[in-house]
Order: sequence, then C-alpha cells, then structure tokens
Amino acid sequence: TFATKVPPMSDGYIILIPESPHIIPEESRQVRAREYFQTIAPRADEIEIIHLERVEFFHCGQNFGRILCPSCRMEISVKWWQDRMDEDYQPGFKLLKYAAPCCGSIQTLHDLIYEWPQGFGRFAIQVRNPNIGKLDESQRREFERILGTPLRFIYRRE
Repeated sequence: TFATKVPPMSDGYIILIPESPHIIPEESRQVRAREYFQTIAPRADEIEIIHLERVEFFHCGQNFGRILCPSCRMEISVKWWQDRMDEDYQPGFKLLKYAAPCCGSIQTLHDLIYEWPQGFGRFAIQVRNPNIGKLDESQRREFERILGTPLRFIYRRE
C-alpha cells in the first residue's frame, strides 16, 4: 500500500528577554509574569521561565531576515556576524564591543538590529505555541511593568 508521510507541524514561540542581557528579575516578578502570560495565552503548549548561568543567544529561527547596524542602518553580512558570534562565545557570550564593518561604530552583538528581533540574555520567558499571534503594545507595557525592565520580544518559528 501507499502511505503518505505527513510533515511535522512547526512550533512557534514568543520569547521575552530583558533589553539588558544580564538582568534576572526577582522571582516574585517572574511568577506574576508567568501568570499574566497564562491569562493572555490560555491555550499555550508550555510557558517556561529560563535562568542561565551565562549569557546565551535567543534566536528567531526561521523568521531570521537580516542584520542592520544601529548607527548607519547598513546591512551587516551574516558571515561577519557569524565570525563575531564565534569570537564572542567563550562559553557564554561576553558581548564584547566590535567595530561595525560598515561605518566603524562600536557595537555589541546585542546592540545590532535584527529583523526579526533576536538577542542575548540570562533570563527569558518562553511560550511554545501560544496561539495568540503577536503581543500588542499594552501587553508589552504590562510585561515590562510586571518584570520591572524594558523587554525585547522574540518571535521564533521552528
């Protein structure tokens, strides 16, 4: 008989990280943020709070587009970026400052503009298959209020 193989479904994630990569909000704030996520994404497959010893990279997976310099807005080659990623990881990212290849401005890898957003951190709230689309500005403000820090929202597709 002939059998059709069904491709696996892809997973989508919303990942919240502090704009400052070394910040880990206090535990009571983390619990409140998780509870808030549960109210706005009640059908999510999983809501995970991540604490890391070292700074790691939180990526957007298949949503990756391009990387821009925050000073001159020129596109930065993936090859240059990958070479800096390799240099910076020791283990954990040190987020050293590098001269951008376009204009020479001094930036960390976290400072670069990623289309779609990506970033570095030691703390994240990661929601697998939240089934809610993108978060809106009022939700962003509420998460930032709860966690007590500006956040970067990463939408990852695998």
